[in-house]
Amino acid sequence: MTSEKGMLHSKKISVLIPIFNVQDYLEQCLDSVLAQSLQPYEVLLVYEQSEDQSLSICEIFARKYGHFKVIRQKTKGLSASRNTALDHATGDYVVFLDSDDFVSENMLAVMCNKAVDSDADIVKCGIQLYFNDSRIEKMKGIADHELVLRNKTEFFQALFSHKFNPSVCNAIYRRSLFSDLRFVEGKMMEDNFITPYLLLKSDKIVTIPDGLYYYRQRPGSTMHAFSDKHLDLIESNNQLKEILIQNGFFERFCEKYYAWSGFQYMITIKNAAKHSSYFKFRKYIYRFEKLVPDSQFQKVLEAKLSSSENAEMSQEQIESMHKTRKILTKFKKNNTIFWLKTKYGKWRKER
Repeated sequence: MTSEKGMLHSKKISVLIPIFNVQDYLEQCLDSVLAQSLQPYEVLLVYEQSEDQSLSICEIFARKYGHFKVIRQKTKGLSASRNTALDHATGDYVVFLDSDDFVSENMLAVMCNKAVDSDADIVKCGIQLYFNDSRIEKMKGIADHELVLRNKTEFFQALFSHKFNPSVCNAIYRRSLFSDLRFVEGKMMEDNFITPYLLLKSDKIVTIPDGLYYYRQRPGSTMHAFSDKHLDLIESNNQLKEILIQNGFFERFCEKYYAWSGFQYMITIKNAAKHSSYFKFRKYIYRFEKLVPDSQFQKVLEAKLSSSENAEMSQEQIESMHKTRKILTKFKKNNTIFWLKTKYGKWRKER
C-alpha cells in the first residue's frame, strides 16, 4: 500500500470541480476535499445553471473557506467546465474531481508526494465503485502493483493492457501538460479524446493500486443511460488510431490496438442494449456499423484470436478474449433482427 511518508511537499494543487444539478451529492464531495491531510491551494467550483440548490452549497463553502472559489458560466457541458477551470488554475498540479464523487482523505498527499518524489508528470490511483447502498467494488483498469512508466512505448503498452485507464479523475497532473491542451467540447467520452495527447506530452507516469477515488454509481447519471453521444467512444477509438499513425506508434501496437478496440466495441454494444429500447438499440447499431468499417472489424477479430493465444495472459483474460471474439463474430456475420433481439433480451437482464 502507498502511504504518506515524511513531510508533505509544499507544491500547490488546484482541484477542479464542475458543478451541475448535484445537490444530493455535492456536500460529500466538497467535505472529502476539506478532509484532505494535504489541503489544496485552491478549489475551483465551475457552476453551470442548475435546477437545484447546488449554487447555494457552493457559495456556503466559498464564504467559509477562502481557497474555495465559485466560477459561474452558461451551461456548456462537462468539458467546457473543465476547460474554464484550467483557464483559472494556478497550481503546480491539477486534480479533476466529478461533483457526485468523493476521495479518500489522503488522496492529495499520497498523489502529490509520489509525483514530486518520482518527478512524474502524471500519477494515477485505483478507483472504487461506490453504490447507493454503500457497497464498494474495486474498478478494473489500474495495475495491481505500482508501475513506473518512463517512455511513450510503455505508456501505450499500459493503456492497451488495461493497466492505465483513460479517466482523468483518478490522477494528479503537472499543470504544464495543459499549457496548449484542452478537452474537446460537445463529446461524451471527453477523457478518451484528451488522454492520448496527455500521454504524448508526458515524460514519466506512475500508477499506484490504492483505491483513493470513489466513483459513485447512480442510475440517473449520464453514464447509466445511453444516447447517440455514447457512440463518441468509437469516435475516440478511431482518433486514437490516427494519433498512433501520426506519431509512428501504430505498427508497434497494431495488434494490441485492435484487440483493445474489441473491448470498446463490446462496451458500446452491450450498454446500448442495457439502457435503450429495442427500437433505439437498432438505430445505434446502424450508426455503430457506419463508424466501424468491415476491414477494421475483421482486424479486431483477428487480433482477439491472436491475443487469446498469448501465454502471458491469465486464464480469466484468455476466457474473456474468447467470449468477446465469439460474440463480435456472430454480431458481424449474423446481424439479423432475430439474433439482435436474442442478445438484446439477455443484455437487458444483466443490468
